[in-house]
Amino acid sequence: MRHKLLFFWALMMATPAFAVDPTGIAPCDAFLKRYEQCSSYLSQKQIHAAQKELLESAMSMRAAANNPTVRADLERFCQDRFNQMKTKSDIAECMAKPDL
Repeated sequence: MRHKLLFFWALMMATPAFAVDPTGIAPCDAFLKRYEQCSSYLSQKQIHAAQKELLESAMSMRAAANNPTVRADLERFCQDRFNQMKTKSDIAECMAKPDL
């Protein structure tokens, strides 16, 4: 039993085990979903940093999505960040795939 628990814990630590809730902004949701999917290609150390960044970004985006004065800027930011990660990131190849 103990070995099964240790195996399960190791598996949980090796893969991102979270799902980012939608923000309600299509470009942001697409970016966050792809980033979450592609983060499994990062090194163990990078995965944890990516998880933290994803969760913090999603919380900020959800809060800003309700503010009409920043919503358009947030849409552009998400699209720009997504495009940037498609060419300049450790997971660029995965981020650039048309569909996962």
